[in-house]
Amino acid sequence: MTLPDHADLARRSNTHVFGTGPQTLLCAHGFCSQQDMFRHQVRDFHFRATHRIVTYDLAGFGRSDPQLWHAQRHARLEGYAEDMLRLIDELDLHDIVLLGASMSAVVGMLAAVQRPERFRALVLIGASPRYLNDGAYLGGFEQADVDAVYELVRLQRDWAGALSSMMLNQPNALALQEITEDVRAVRSEVVRVVARAVFQSDYRSLLPEVRHPVLITQTRADRVVPVSVGEYLQRTLQQAQLTFIPGAGHLPNFTEPGAFNDTLRTFLARVGATNRNDS
Repeated sequence: MTLPDHADLARRSNTHVFGTGPQTLLCAHGFCSQQDMFRHQVRDFHFRATHRIVTYDLAGFGRSDPQLWHAQRHARLEGYAEDMLRLIDELDLHDIVLLGASMSAVVGMLAAVQRPERFRALVLIGASPRYLNDGAYLGGFEQADVDAVYELVRLQRDWAGALSSMMLNQPNALALQEITEDVRAVRSEVVRVVARAVFQSDYRSLLPEVRHPVLITQTRADRVVPVSVGEYLQRTLQQAQLTFIPGAGHLPNFTEPGAFNDTLRTFLARVGATNRNDS
C-alpha cells in the first residue's frame, strides 16, 4: 500500500494552536464531525491562559486536506492513531491531556498506549470500545441496527439526518442544524468506510493496556453509547473516573459546555496535583 504524503500534517489537518500554557489539551473530534465542536473548551481554557489548546480535523472530515484520507489506511482506527502521533511529533507536544470525542476516544487510547511518555491523562467523551452487543456486554446496537445505517448511506437516503439525530438526541434546533451540516459535508465514501471502522470494531482488549488517568464523560441519554458502556469502561480501565454530564446526547462538550468544562477543570486539577506529587 502506498501511504499518502503526511508532510506538513499540521497545515493539512487544519490545525490550530491557542495559548502557551505548560499543559496541552489535544482535542480530537468524532465521526462525521470537525474541530469546532470544541470551541467552548477553546474559549474557556484559552481565556484562563492555563493551557495550550490544539485542535485539528481528522482525515476525511472538516477542512482537512482531502488527500490525507486513504480508504485502506483509515478503514481501521489505527490509521487515525498513527495520524495523531505524527501530529504530536510534528508539533513536539508533551504533557498531553487528550480530549477524545466518540471514535477519537479509542484513537487516543491507541496513541497513548503506543507513546505513553507523551500523555498525562485522557478525557473520553461518549467513548465506546465496542458498539455491538456481545452476550452480557451491552454495546447498544445489534448488527441489524448498523446494517440499516449502512444501507441508508448506500442508497444515498437521509443518512445525515439519521446520524445527526442519533448524536444529538435533544430538542436543540440550532445545534441539530450545525451537526447535520457537518455530517452532510462528509463524502459518502468516507462515511461508508469509517462507519464500519467504528461500528464493527472491538477494542475491549486494549483497555487493560491504558496506564494513564482517565476521565470518562457521557450523558445518561445517549442514543449511541448507553450507560452500561461507561460503567464497563470504568470497571476495566485501571485509573478511571466516570462522570455523567447533565443533559442528553452524544457530545456533552458541545451541548452542555458549562457542566462539561467544570468537570474537566476539576479533573485537570486532580491530575496535575497527582503528577506533581509523583515527581
